[in-house]
Order: sequence, then structure tokens, then C-alpha cells
Amino acid sequence: MIEYNQIENFLAGKTKSGPMPSRVDIDLTNVCNQDCFYCNSAEFRQKFLVSGPTPFYYRLIDQLYAWKETNPNHTGGINEVVFTGGGEPTVHKDYHKIVEYCIDKNFKVQIITNGSKLQKLVDYLPQEKIKNINWIGVDIDSAVPETYEKIRKSLTKQTLFHPMKKAVISACKKGYVCDIKVLLMEQNTSEYEIEQLFRFVQETGANKLHMRPFCDYENKKVFEVTEQMQTMIENLSVKYNVKYNLNLARSTPRTYTKCHQMFLYPIFASNGDALVCCEGRGQKQFAIGNWMKTDVRKLWYNDKHMQIYNKTDVSLCPPCTPNKWNNAIQSLLQKS
Repeated sequence: MIEYNQIENFLAGKTKSGPMPSRVDIDLTNVCNQDCFYCNSAEFRQKFLVSGPTPFYYRLIDQLYAWKETNPNHTGGINEVVFTGGGEPTVHKDYHKIVEYCIDKNFKVQIITNGSKLQKLVDYLPQEKIKNINWIGVDIDSAVPETYEKIRKSLTKQTLFHPMKKAVISACKKGYVCDIKVLLMEQNTSEYEIEQLFRFVQETGANKLHMRPFCDYENKKVFEVTEQMQTMIENLSVKYNVKYNLNLARSTPRTYTKCHQMFLYPIFASNGDALVCCEGRGQKQFAIGNWMKTDVRKLWYNDKHMQIYNKTDVSLCPPCTPNKWNNAIQSLLQKS
């Protein structure tokens, strides 16, 4: 709530600048070894494929650390770095080294991955550094190999299901906290499919099952998770003694007219774009500058940042996860 209140004060004109972002997303590459039919970065990859140079990421992490150190009393501020989006982060040849460098700068780390090359990190990272990885989110979408391959088509000669499952088991045994992530859609929501997901979590030793509905970005439609489906999920959770989280934020009605989350966390894309929209990869209208050319501390709250915030018409945006954050901040603004 610290960031929410600071954003409220900034937008209400009570302070000259808003809060430091609490987290940052870093894209190591937009290359991927899968071709998921729903991927909202597929068009981005069709334009070009790029893995950011490793030295640039070391410099970026150094800048983020220096930025964090300027925050008085370390209240709020950058505490988490998420390696994610645009592509599969673990296909970057040095991803394991970049993750370790981030840990050595005292950041907590999250990794969102398809898990196919997770074993490289498991084998590399010293045991004492594992505690700095808050969690690893492994996207699988189905625990049935045939359905998995239909949804997450492999771009290699073999399916990635089996190396993924083996790596998750290995990571959990070593002490990593792994959540299994699923987009709920027509293809994977039969009782059999859902039950196999809970079995997968149980068999691998993963922490929990994390689910959210699929969003058709083109038509701005969110898959309906019915009450009957929610009851089925709850019953299976009890049956297998597996924790789960069902995130329905995308289905939450909008009460805001501005995207306030643009001040919560930046996205540093592998092509150099510093973005303020988590769905804006490859879209220059959401870029506030180039992080490979400019110190990131000079980009946040620059004129371009404020222009994007003021000009973005959220009614044209597809449903997105930051709905809950935007609604919360809007509520504070209406009370001030």
C-alpha cells in the first residue's frame, strides 16, 4: 500500500514525484522454444529476434541497485526483479549468470519460464543463494502431454513436457519454490484435465497451482470460469491436498479511466525499450526511452512517461491483470 499512497499523493499534486517502482520486469530475450497459440508477443517476435547482450544486463542491474540505495530508509522501492516475458528467459545463454548477479546485488528474484531449460540454473546456482529466489513460475497449461503439446507447440524436434517436468522435480528437491502456472481455457478445463494439474503439483513437489483465465486480446474476451468450475477446483484441491490460487483480476470490471500501474513497475525489453505497459512489448507507443542507451533513473517520470499516462485510453485496452491495482488506486484518488 506504500506505493498506492505515494501514487495517490503524486497524482493529486501533493508531491513532486511519485514512488520508486517496487519491482521491475526484465526480458532477457524475445526468442522462444515454444509456439503457444495464445502468445501476445508472437507479433513482436515476427518483427525481429533478439537476446540482449549480457554486459548490458549487468549494467542495468547495477543502475537498479544504485537507484534502490538512494531510497531513504529503504521503505518501498525496488525489492524484486522478475525475469520474464517477450520470449523464454532461459534460452538466453547467460541467464543463470545474470540471475546470480542479480542475487549478489541483494535483489529478490522471480523467474517466469516454461521450465524446459530450468535445469541449467538448478545445476549452477550455489545452495546458499536459492533463498534469494522468491519463486519460479512454470507455465505448463496442461499436465496431459498431448494437450500440452497442442497448446504449447514445441519448436524443437521433441516435446518439452518431459524435460520440463524433470527440471521441476529437481528444482523442488533442491529447495526452489516452484508454482505451476496455467491459463484456463476450453482445451484444459475438463474435470480430467484439471485433476491432472493437481496430480502434477503433487508428483513434482511444487508449491501450488496458480490459475487465471485465458484472455483473447484481439476480441477483448476473458474465458469464463464458472461457479461449477470453481467448485470442482476447490474439491480437487482438498482431494490432493494441494494449494491453489485462482486469479480472476482480468474479469474484474474497470472503475478507472487511467492506467495508474504505469508507475508501479517498468519493463525492460530485450530490444532496449523501457516500457510502462506489461502488455506493450514491441509497441513503441508505450516506450519511455531506451534503457541500453540511457540510465534508467533518468527515464522514470520523464516527459514521455507522463505523456503516455495522460494519453492512453484504457477503454481500448484488453482486460489485464493490473485491473485490481488500478481499481485500488482509483478508489484512493476518489477519496482524496
